Amino acid sequence: MWAFERANARLREELAELEERTRRRDILFDDEAVFDFYQRRIPAEVSSTKSFEGWWRTARFDTPDLLTMTADALVAEDSPEIDEGLFPPSWQQGDQRLNLGYRFEPGEEDDGVTVRIPLALLARLSPNGFDWQVPGLRAELVTAMIKSLPKSIRRNVVPAADWAARLLGELPGEPGIVEALPTAVPEASFAETLAALIQKLTYVPVSMRDFELDRLPAHLRMTFVVTDERGRTVAADKDLADLQRRLGTRVRESVAKATSAAAPSNAIERGGLTTWDLGELPRFLDTKQGNNTIRGYPTLVDDGASVSIRMMSTELEQARALPRGVRRLLLLATPSPAAYVQQHLTAAEKLSLATSPYKTTQALFEDCLAAAVDDVLFRVRPDGQVFMKAEFDTIRDRVSGVVMDSMFETVGLVARILTAQRLADKALKAATSMALLPGISDARQQLTALVYPGFVSETGLAQLRHLPRYLGGISARVPKLVDNPSRDRVWMNETQAATTRFENAGGTMPLQADAAASVLRARWLIEELRISLFAQELRAAEPVSLQRIQKALTG
Repeated sequence: MWAFERANARLREELAELEERTRRRDILFDDEAVFDFYQRRIPAEVSSTKSFEGWWRTARFDTPDLLTMTADALVAEDSPEIDEGLFPPSWQQGDQRLNLGYRFEPGEEDDGVTVRIPLALLARLSPNGFDWQVPGLRAELVTAMIKSLPKSIRRNVVPAADWAARLLGELPGEPGIVEALPTAVPEASFAETLAALIQKLTYVPVSMRDFELDRLPAHLRMTFVVTDERGRTVAADKDLADLQRRLGTRVRESVAKATSAAAPSNAIERGGLTTWDLGELPRFLDTKQGNNTIRGYPTLVDDGASVSIRMMSTELEQARALPRGVRRLLLLATPSPAAYVQQHLTAAEKLSLATSPYKTTQALFEDCLAAAVDDVLFRVRPDGQVFMKAEFDTIRDRVSGVVMDSMFETVGLVARILTAQRLADKALKAATSMALLPGISDARQQLTALVYPGFVSETGLAQLRHLPRYLGGISARVPKLVDNPSRDRVWMNETQAATTRFENAGGTMPLQADAAASVLRARWLIEELRISLFAQELRAAEPVSLQRIQKALTG
């Protein structure tokens, strides 16, 4: 193949790629244009391969670029000029640079822009920013989003295309533009940003939920393709957050593998730890891979009888696991006073503890000890994030100094809780009328969410002190329910509304161990709301209302 043939083939590939990126079919020249190009340059007497080769051997020395095509020579004069910068080849988010691909094939799953994401980088990416789209598609995106609004709002922003142009002029900078390194991740989603801007310009209330994003054409939502270390596709989806959830375990494994492979000194993962034997647990370890940085977050993982050091793919995963790993090392370093405490319990306390939902009394005492250790840990370090051996040693010494008294307090408190549970259960069983069933079922659900296997450490000593009052509130509710079921139904509707908002925010009862602080706060406010409605005589610990619970969830 002659050099001009290779150059012309490359040009055709580039123009074909430009058509894909800009979603046009009028850039790549057709076969007739190619024929005309060669006909104007090759003499008429050249009519065979042999004659062409003889002519070109001489002509290429005088005019080496004669048969090399250029886009300017082939694109029609009236074709609009294209700013290729509006369709960049890569996307920047923070310190990560990701390759972009383009396809113009309506109806296909990968129609539009595709972001290629190495598996080890997946967890650290945010959906915010990608939803802005590349600049070349943003006007079309905004127009489509306007058209997805309810009619009552949409009529204030018509014509949609004109308003899209106006809104684009008011929007802040360009997420993902490589020239402005590093590109910060927007705090708000594009829908939230656009809604706020429309409201600012029209004075019409608009929220991000007013956009029906499912109605947007597929090519206006980026496709995310996750690849392994060999470049093979692992998974693809329009929903980045869903990919992160589905591939969480594989991402962690990939981060650990990349970190240890790039620098053996970073191979920090190991198991079987029973003591804190390292000076400092690194907060993160960075590994360069091409233009990107793979960041791993070492943490301590509770394995039951021991602790392991594992690499996590996000700081949040690290923060969730670390307190339990630290607790396990503290438990392993602290002689248990359970036997001594058990010997000095009253007969009533022993009888009460025997009715716990735990499989064995030993399991209950182990959980009480865990709660006592946690109480010290979170007093010293409220977030439970311990990275230095010196700080761990300080907490260990404090635990040793208070563990006996703390265990007596915790076990005694649990005995009172279990007594209050039995009284509440007895009151609920005594109410047998079918008319009372909704209220009884609601109270029964509350009871099982307060006392269950593992509730002592999962509730925590500070909040555990309120449980006798919450359980007493159940007992106090029953006679009022019998007396006035209609009034109870009104109050129950309010608590159920609060519970629904709590669940919509990701809350569960009992709470998950890694629940967000806002969800944890709302969960106990719901119990205070129940006291304020069903057992006012027991007094809520603080002012509480449905609005305060909603504020806790969103604040």
